[in-house]
Amino acid sequence: MKRKWMAMALTAAMAAGMLAGCGSSSPETAGSSATAADTQTSTQASSETQAQTTAESTESGAAGSPVELTVWSWDKNFNGAAFEEADKLDDNVTINFVEMAKADCLQKIQTVLASGSTEGLPDIVTISDLNAQGYLMSYPGAFLSMDDYINYDDFASYKKGYVTYDGTGYGVPFDTGVAALFYRTDYTEEAGYTDEDMQNLTWDSYAELGKKLKEKGHYLQTFNPNDVSNMQITLQSCGTWFTDENGKANFVNNDALKESYRLFKEFNESDFVDPVSDWNGFAGAINGGDVACVIRGSWITSTIKGGTDQSGLWKMAPIPKLDGVEGATQRSNQGGSSIYVLANAPHAKEAAEFLAKTFAGSTELYNTLLSTANIMGTYLPASTVEAYDASDDFFSGQQINKTLASWIDEIPEVNPGAYSAEAQSALLSVTPDILNGADLETELQSAEEQFNSTVQE
Repeated sequence: MKRKWMAMALTAAMAAGMLAGCGSSSPETAGSSATAADTQTSTQASSETQAQTTAESTESGAAGSPVELTVWSWDKNFNGAAFEEADKLDDNVTINFVEMAKADCLQKIQTVLASGSTEGLPDIVTISDLNAQGYLMSYPGAFLSMDDYINYDDFASYKKGYVTYDGTGYGVPFDTGVAALFYRTDYTEEAGYTDEDMQNLTWDSYAELGKKLKEKGHYLQTFNPNDVSNMQITLQSCGTWFTDENGKANFVNNDALKESYRLFKEFNESDFVDPVSDWNGFAGAINGGDVACVIRGSWITSTIKGGTDQSGLWKMAPIPKLDGVEGATQRSNQGGSSIYVLANAPHAKEAAEFLAKTFAGSTELYNTLLSTANIMGTYLPASTVEAYDASDDFFSGQQINKTLASWIDEIPEVNPGAYSAEAQSALLSVTPDILNGADLETELQSAEEQFNSTVQE
């Protein structure tokens, strides 16, 4: 199958503002933009050097001294901290963590794979989950299969779709973006809502809460008409996505997407949301006390805690449920990444064994990460470690991590495919017309046609 690929710079520009996650204010860069020539070059390089790489890796491991594994990733306080702690658990390796901005990291991975060169390859890379399928499809043979090293049943089922391609598992699932509704108890109580009332909201009843909050002088949440991030949450909560299992646009016949747009339009026309245009406005509204609620992946807790004067005023509840959509749940995900070994890296075998021992085999590691850096993984055997029992004074003494962990394995699994960025770009291009009253069916059909012209069989 041949694909017509969109240039990465164009995809990233069109998708700006849609894919922010994991506490980063910058959008994720699409990893699905490779040419057929790139793929052919990468495949040829993989087959020619695989045997040599394996031999070199084995020889190095036999030397008896620790093997240096180079990791390309972003955010030293998050991913860097995770690898630092993992390094302490394996005397056979030392970690060389090379930090870059997320977009730069994803771009550099693509550039080196497209070149077909094996010189200077890192052993391990971090790839955001929504980008992973693009890399796996575009560069066959570039990533080491982890099927013989780890047990994928040990991880939250929803993560498997991100790290698996064509029936083979490549990535080690890492952090979660399990979604939740975080709310200011003082504001919701003022509007007449109890904590019990907040547990089983639908999106329509959530909107009703917004109207009552506005009467009390508070906004429900922020709203950015150029950001459809919440649609990632609403769609996955129903077990569906922007694309279908064949990578084709799933717009016109997607009830969850239509319902999401109905709500998106309602919120846009309302007076109970606080309009923002970027991350700074979003975070500022939360920390400044302007909004009562935040619906995002669990990584947003660090941002919420930036409002130190609000400690003890926040609590957490499940996300609202979409009304009238078959399969709708109160569980979803937004954000997250996984860890991959490059098959032609200098120490691919040692890297795979290291990941199997640590991120795919150590409950101790996840206990440390959660207690020291509030990093929550998707490794199910670690869901009962001691750190989950800790109460959080900022969130009114709730055991939020324990609750979040109990939700992880209930998140509906979806296959995001390789074209999530392109699909969301196509939708974003028609969103202004939808908000201005254009016929939804017509605009979704137009978005499908745009998507099909971008990604062709």
